[in-house]
Amino acid sequence: MRIVRIDESGQQVDPIAITDNVANYIRGKPGQYYPVYSDGNRSESRYCLIQNAADSLGQMMIRTVGTDIKPDTNPSRQDAIPYRMGIQFQIPDHNLPLNQFQDSSWYEYELQGNIRTHSIINTAGSTVSLEDLAANPAVPDNNYVFRLSDQRAISPGSDATMVFRMTLNDLNYELPYSFRVQDYPLTLQLSESSVQRNDDLILTVKGMPFMQYDLSLPVPENGEDFPFFDGGGWDEPKISDYHVRAHPGWDGEVRLNIHIPKGAQPTSYTVSATGPGTVQPVTATFYIDQKAISLIFDEPDQNQYAIGDIIELSGTLKNIDKTSATKLIPIYLSVTGPNLPPNGAPLTDPSQEVVDGVPDSFTVTSYNPVFGIWSYNWETSKFSCDEGTYTVHANLQPIGYQKSSYPGAPGSIDGEVPPSWEYELSSPTLHAKFDENTGGVFARGDYLYSWWYARGSPGNTGMTSSTGHMKWYIFGPNFRYADFNPRFPLGDKEEKGSYGITHSRNFTYDLSPGNYFIVYQHPGHDGQFGLLPENSLFFRGNLRELFDVNNGNVLVDLGRLDAKNAADAMVKALDSPNIDDTFVMDTFTVEDPLIRIRPPGDLVVGDKMVVEGNTNLAGKGTTADGTNVADKLTLKITALDLYDSGKANTVMKIPVDYTTPGKYDSSSGLRPFSYDPVDTSSWYPGKYEITVQCKDVKYKSTTTFELLREGSQRTISVSEPEQDPSIPVTSAPTFTPDPGLTPAHVDETTPIPMTTRSPGFEAYLAVAAVIGALVVRRR
Repeated sequence: MRIVRIDESGQQVDPIAITDNVANYIRGKPGQYYPVYSDGNRSESRYCLIQNAADSLGQMMIRTVGTDIKPDTNPSRQDAIPYRMGIQFQIPDHNLPLNQFQDSSWYEYELQGNIRTHSIINTAGSTVSLEDLAANPAVPDNNYVFRLSDQRAISPGSDATMVFRMTLNDLNYELPYSFRVQDYPLTLQLSESSVQRNDDLILTVKGMPFMQYDLSLPVPENGEDFPFFDGGGWDEPKISDYHVRAHPGWDGEVRLNIHIPKGAQPTSYTVSATGPGTVQPVTATFYIDQKAISLIFDEPDQNQYAIGDIIELSGTLKNIDKTSATKLIPIYLSVTGPNLPPNGAPLTDPSQEVVDGVPDSFTVTSYNPVFGIWSYNWETSKFSCDEGTYTVHANLQPIGYQKSSYPGAPGSIDGEVPPSWEYELSSPTLHAKFDENTGGVFARGDYLYSWWYARGSPGNTGMTSSTGHMKWYIFGPNFRYADFNPRFPLGDKEEKGSYGITHSRNFTYDLSPGNYFIVYQHPGHDGQFGLLPENSLFFRGNLRELFDVNNGNVLVDLGRLDAKNAADAMVKALDSPNIDDTFVMDTFTVEDPLIRIRPPGDLVVGDKMVVEGNTNLAGKGTTADGTNVADKLTLKITALDLYDSGKANTVMKIPVDYTTPGKYDSSSGLRPFSYDPVDTSSWYPGKYEITVQCKDVKYKSTTTFELLREGSQRTISVSEPEQDPSIPVTSAPTFTPDPGLTPAHVDETTPIPMTTRSPGFEAYLAVAAVIGALVVRRR
């Protein structure tokens, strides 16, 4: 006899032989198997259901027994099982047809730890076998409840496994459950050993999961403020503010909050715990500190400022209690110094004295707990004061200098003098210079740029503004021009107040060669310009008249004044006692573009030719707004003779055909340039033309040389460079300085002093230097 499974096509598959009502071997898929008798007939109504044991068992879990608090899920599966907890291993989710097992034993358990065992000592103290079991493994049975701590096979802190094994028909299918054996002795842990008043501590209770522990704090006897349990986490009902019961979860921990009242005495306090397995209470001690709040006033980046600057004051607070850390805390600011009230003045009005106990008489800012800082921008332009050293004081109380200037004073902070810093305020200043790489000389078509350093926040209009307003004027041959920058940065650069001007190539391309005056104008102490071009704050363009802002009258009619007299007239107007504007004058020169190439003379085929020379065009440099000012010089070499190809004016191939001028030479007023050596070994003998062109300024220069055949005798001669015939020849400009006018020149480290009278002009004479071409014979 055999049993078979019927597949989807109706065929008999997976036959299993039956001998004495016992299957010899089960193979194939789970399902309904029908008997096939010796005569070949198959039963249609009777069948045997074969199932996969793994699919039918589910997971092994533990049922906890004897805990003070019942777990929310029981039974459950845990990675760690408490060493001293009563447990029963179960298969609660199986779907085996137990009614067909005919009450015969069909499974067993094996506990694997230090040793393997098929028996346990249950919680009643009896030894119980785990073999030849037939009862439903999903049903609770206290006879099989045991503690791991009672088993010789198990040690705390070790790994162990309980194996469920199906023994029916010698199946021996195993379902293991591996876990960590964890002991949970009672311990207390505090988040801090010391705490401030009006703050909180976290108490972590570690112990047996789901067992209750009694937690106690000292109980006040006469209504004092003592630390108490607050915030929940304990088991209800709460016994009192100083006594609660709580139980750990499966992780063996429960956290409770202890609040420290504002009136608690600064001393030590002890929290104690008792519970299962404890002989003596377990304790933990903490201390209440009486730390006063600390006010920090950040040291300034610098001590010297100009009247008109915006000075950033900032700081923070330390030792803030929990309640104060969630709200804005006022910081009271005042200032003392020359001609100010003895008790100090607010930072907005030097004529008003601060009054102790009156917050509104101080300059008040706030500590922001979110950002952890306090800050205030002191606008010195609105603080009418003289030059001198001023001290800014910060305090947590509205108490002025006189009652807070010594230790233990009423306005002190925990007996200490409140913090303060000194600030030296000077009159607004303005310095300007041309980049040392320019020498104050610019070719037509190059960028015109300079740098300035202005202190006193020129033209700043308020705390929300990070920019100011600067003006400058240019006077030259038939040229009167006014310009401005309404976005003068006051703090965007590495050094506040450092910036400059930049004029485009088109600007200088339209200028006539010659000498120019430039006057920089700063609005001065009051932040308002006293002199305006064409009576307009935002005028830019050709200039005719300068106006007095106060009365609208014409101060200077430039008319037909030449450059020197126009600049002199403006300086005299700015020097008026009725105008507090600050100014600086400087000079610069505009030249026609110049490129001088040194002809290399006669070369022999195979020589390496180096083309070089000098120029007044711009070298490497960057303006204040980041513009790259360098000119690009492009090299072209053309064969002028007629060769076998029948073509003349052939452009030769050059590996690197561009360069930029080098460093400015103050002795010559020019910059050198050169190109990488050019290999002539593949060139024909004959006449060649060198062209160096700068498209940036629309200028080029040429020269010629003779390339001789190999073995030819060289002729040592150097011809003068040829000028582009389309460009008119302009001699280097000369200028005779006026003895009554002296320019304000500065080097890189020395600022130009403020000018209060007419400065003059020094001539810049461009001296052309000729640099030779290098000739190297290839060997």
